[in-house]
Amino acid sequence: MQTTKITNIAINNEAAGGNAVLAGGLGPTLLTRYKRDALLQPGAKYIMIFEGVNDIGPGANNATVQTLRGDQLIAAFTQIAADAKKAGLVTIGATITPFGANAGYAGVEKEKTRLRVNEWVMSKGNGSYDFVVDFASMIAAKGQPSVMDKSFDSGDGLHPNVKGYQAMADGFPLSIFN
Repeated sequence: MQTTKITNIAINNEAAGGNAVLAGGLGPTLLTRYKRDALLQPGAKYIMIFEGVNDIGPGANNATVQTLRGDQLIAAFTQIAADAKKAGLVTIGATITPFGANAGYAGVEKEKTRLRVNEWVMSKGNGSYDFVVDFASMIAAKGQPSVMDKSFDSGDGLHPNVKGYQAMADGFPLSIFN
């Protein structure tokens, strides 16, 4: 943003390590804190929803559980985006990044859920989002979309390293702020 002279936007990152949208995680879920963390922030103009790894990954790797989890995530993202739009915010959906190289999170049914939710995000959430950012494709391994490129992997197959986060920052479409 600084190199492109976008100087009239401040970023407030209310992310929480180990966070989940629906249940579990290491702190309050996104559903219990998004109004406080985003909608009620003075001067907020945009909200980016970039969540879901910690809802899909720890769940059971079976079709029934994962179909329900995907449905629940899509419903939650729809609700958050609708509330954000009512509050006058521009909504940005972001895809769930690959985690297929993490032994605790990997699984065929989990990957199907990640891809289904990402497809929904990329469709602008059927009108839920004003803009979308495909972080997943920015850091996925070539020819292996379920895993993070090794050059972007922090070593756990789940979290990007500094180079991975830089690739995501470099790939973010700043035209959203025009």
